[in-house]
Amino acid sequence: MEEFSNAVKAICAASAAVCLIEYTTAGSCMKRQMKMLLDLIMAVIILTPFVKGTFSLELPEIRGISPPQQEAAAELYNEQMCRQTAENIGAVLHQQIAAAGISCESIGIEVNISDEGSICINRVTISTEDFAAAAEIVRNSLGNDTEVLNGDP
Repeated sequence: MEEFSNAVKAICAASAAVCLIEYTTAGSCMKRQMKMLLDLIMAVIILTPFVKGTFSLELPEIRGISPPQQEAAAELYNEQMCRQTAENIGAVLHQQIAAAGISCESIGIEVNISDEGSICINRVTISTEDFAAAAEIVRNSLGNDTEVLNGDP
């Protein structure tokens, strides 16, 4: 850990020196030569611990996810996607119904997402006093084949 701390201190000091020298040579004709020289010094400072063997970069072994874990992750993802999609569609339908002047207490949506990513809205349950008007708004938005059920407030 001490070597790492010393390497970081050396890099910080070299960076400060590079900035100072670049600032002082900003208007001179030696600017490009100084920049190249300072870049070489910085590279030597950074690479020295690795060349000495003080540091070694060992990348962790990356193991693939086993099939049962992968299936569980995919299932969890699909469930979350269905839930979030249902919430989003429910919020939009609630806004449309409220914009029509209909008081809606709750909207329940049954969503299925296929393996190809297609979203299918099977059933919408609405709890409202004016069910017929709310159902018409839902069918206009989602299609006439959408099953709309009365949730009886």
